[in-house]
Amino acid sequence: MAASACSPAPFDTGLAESLAIQACDETDSLREVLSAYACLEKLIEPAELGDTEQVHPTRTELAALVGMVNLEMSRRLAVIDATLQSMRAELNARPTEASPAN
Repeated sequence: MAASACSPAPFDTGLAESLAIQACDETDSLREVLSAYACLEKLIEPAELGDTEQVHPTRTELAALVGMVNLEMSRRLAVIDATLQSMRAELNARPTEASPAN
């Protein structure tokens, strides 16, 4: 017997799992950018009042560093967003189960 036109299409769990893994990987890479920001914070703000280590980056150097970190953060956020949008589209493509007939 042929399948009914109302039969739900099979859900591709492999694709959803792949997208979830990709989103997790990209989130991990975003943590690396957060670590770079923490490093910047430590460069700019001394740990203690009596901190004797001297670091003298120029404003131009700091601006270049912050600019590169911002570009990388934006790129990684875009990848995460695209992955999550794909996952959402896949989940929305799942047909809703028909209610049982009375």
